[in-house]
Amino acid sequence: MNLKEAFQAQNKIEALFDFVSGYLDDEKNLISVTEKHFRSKAAEGQQDEKINIVVEDKFPPDKVIDFLLMLIDEREKLAKAIHAAKSSMKFDLDSAVDVNKKRHNALETLRTLRNFKSSSLLEKNSGVGYVFNKEGNQTTYRYDIERVKTIDFDRNRVRELIKKLQAQANKISNEIDSALISTNVKYKLPFDMNAGGSEILEDFITNK
Repeated sequence: MNLKEAFQAQNKIEALFDFVSGYLDDEKNLISVTEKHFRSKAAEGQQDEKINIVVEDKFPPDKVIDFLLMLIDEREKLAKAIHAAKSSMKFDLDSAVDVNKKRHNALETLRTLRNFKSSSLLEKNSGVGYVFNKEGNQTTYRYDIERVKTIDFDRNRVRELIKKLQAQANKISNEIDSALISTNVKYKLPFDMNAGGSEILEDFITNK
């Protein structure tokens, strides 16, 4: 499989691990329940009855535990195979992915800056001043205020940086995509990638 498929297999194993862990966390999957109905003590002529409670889609807990341990082993095998595949690459994949995320985050910030504009707003009678009249009494008066907002950065430079950063991000993304497809991982998933958790578990128990 290639590296892209290996990451998909990794996610599948994680999903199965969560499925099996959840199964083993549910008490009804770990015990057998038998009900004894003592009808004869309550009504003459009635027969006592023993009823086994049936749980749908129940698997032997010991087998499920074995499957859980198998998933751990497979996860370890796959992790080693992915590490070996990454080591064979011409560039550090993890660093490339991480840095490119930073580029995309920076692009979002720069696009926000690009949309900033200088502006002015006249606020009528919003200011209040105080003066003394001829009689010497303090009085108030109102006046207009013009609020001018001027951006403190070069928006043209921001536009150029967006173009440059986007081109870099696209280039690295293409290199990453190409590497994911062309890099071979020496691992084979021991079950069907597209099968559901219950189906895979049942197949494991049947063929073990």
